Amino acid sequence: MEDLLFESVRYSVHSDSFDVAQLADYSLHLRIHQSCLAIGVYDAENNECLALESYIYDPALNTTALIVNLHNIVQKHSFLNAAFWKNVHIISALPTFAYLPSGISDNEAGENALTLTSKFNKKKDRVYNHSTPFDANITFAVPIELEEWLKEMYSNSEITYNHSSESFMIEAIEKDNNAIHCYIDSNTLQVIKCKEDNSIEFANTFKYKTPQDLLYFVLFVIDELKLSAKDVPLYIWGEIKNDDESIKTLRQFISKVHLGTRPSDVRFAYQFDQEPEEYSAVDIIGNMKLNR
Repeated sequence: MEDLLFESVRYSVHSDSFDVAQLADYSLHLRIHQSCLAIGVYDAENNECLALESYIYDPALNTTALIVNLHNIVQKHSFLNAAFWKNVHIISALPTFAYLPSGISDNEAGENALTLTSKFNKKKDRVYNHSTPFDANITFAVPIELEEWLKEMYSNSEITYNHSSESFMIEAIEKDNNAIHCYIDSNTLQVIKCKEDNSIEFANTFKYKTPQDLLYFVLFVIDELKLSAKDVPLYIWGEIKNDDESIKTLRQFISKVHLGTRPSDVRFAYQFDQEPEEYSAVDIIGNMKLNR
């Protein structure tokens, strides 16, 4: 299992300030996706990100398989199975989510939207409705089975739930509110675009298998918004390498492809200078800011 954990790591970076004897003073941030787990540790008192890690696993086709994947990592990890954290913040990057107009925030509307856009199960999922600064609400569902596993794992800590989109949107739009922003995971693409007044003009998530699929969806969004692939700035974020074929393919057809940069209002030690990529873990870092 230790070998499996080592082989699945994308990156693992710790600050020299990180002290495993002081976990009760830190908040733990877990971004849970069907095919990857990203980890952040944050010291709110000093406004410092102390650790960022990312692990991949075979895509989970159901909640039980997802919990098995997470369990395999947690049980062999150096600090994830520690029970005493100041807070534990879960960042869902699961596909059961939708955007709603800001005036609609009741659970019934959220459930209806989730039923139309995903494999929502009213008996097995718990619904959350969160507001955003962009004239829209995010409604998302977390499997109750996963919540119960997390509650048992971190029974001594308060657990909160957010969706990856919440912090990603804030950080991306703060970077450039006129650009198209793409968050790329191993098999999902999230695209957002705001208007000049910071209200959402476009927001959607696509499943892709190849770089050509990803390019098709991005060009589709550009066409839908009646923009030009030569003129519109496009920012890349997410758990993807700079030399990934998907980025190379985008650059062949879109002139202004940029890589996102790390939020500047959280402290990072020099250990983070080389990895992860500046545009990685933006939703985790943004979640640290949301909950500090």
